[in-house]
Amino acid sequence: MKMGRGRTSRIRRRKLFRSSVSGGVSESYKPEFIELKKWLKDRKFEDTNLIPACFPGTGRGLMSKTSLREGQVIISLPESCLLTTDTVIRSYLGAYIAKWHPPPSPLLALCTFLVSEKHAGDQSLWKPYLEILPKAYTCPVCLEPEVVNLFPKPLKAKAEEQRTRVQEFFSSSRDFFSSLQPLFAEAVESIFSYRALLWAWCTVNTRAVYVKPRQRRCFSAEPDTCALAPYLDLLNHSPRVQVEAAFNEETRCYEIRTASRCRKREEVFICYGPHDNQRLLLDYGFVSVHNPHACVYVSEGWKQLCSY
Repeated sequence: MKMGRGRTSRIRRRKLFRSSVSGGVSESYKPEFIELKKWLKDRKFEDTNLIPACFPGTGRGLMSKTSLREGQVIISLPESCLLTTDTVIRSYLGAYIAKWHPPPSPLLALCTFLVSEKHAGDQSLWKPYLEILPKAYTCPVCLEPEVVNLFPKPLKAKAEEQRTRVQEFFSSSRDFFSSLQPLFAEAVESIFSYRALLWAWCTVNTRAVYVKPRQRRCFSAEPDTCALAPYLDLLNHSPRVQVEAAFNEETRCYEIRTASRCRKREEVFICYGPHDNQRLLLDYGFVSVHNPHACVYVSEGWKQLCSY
């Protein structure tokens, strides 16, 4: 094909170059996303606004296929696509959860299901979703102690608290995992290892959306407010956007409505909340550049020094 040499051609090439730099590179062609789209379509979801793409600076996210206007519903994910404690109760784990005392927490139920389904591999009905989940996370709880030791004291203390909390979560869950042995040919200790549970815990902690609290006798009194939302959870965070996100009881879909415009081929963001960078790192494993909610934490020694 002969390339044009006129002014119009130069302008067109400059526009194409700018869009390729500021926009993302589509990942729709990748096998894992082709399978995910098929899986979602079988569950009555087919997106027309967004496509998976890789962006400079943020990595994998969702890109707008068309211009998005203010107030538009950018994604509406049917209830059948959500992974909730209802999903777990209806599964092969339901009977084991119902008879376990004291009742397991909703978080434990979700984590157990994730580990079990990941272990099932090709046999898992959730394989297309599991395939696009991160293989590892960058939350402080996943980092080596030598790395955590380099953190400022307030952040280091929070990171160590988080690690202790997850370790206690694992230790207190081992008897429940043992009760699941009839479901597996392999020893449950090799399936529900600390490393496997840590991955599941981070998956729920970093990717779950909020749903209306539910209370069931088969679960502990801890809030049952988490749902994993395949495809929707590819949306990255920006502190500068505003969205409305909630489960719509009428449509039975989890919907996100944007309060800002977005041009074609731009990355579409949501806001995880008005979090400072310490909170973002602890809960999600990243920090936000030019975060308007940034603040500086000081240790007790500095507080005492400043009081003089």
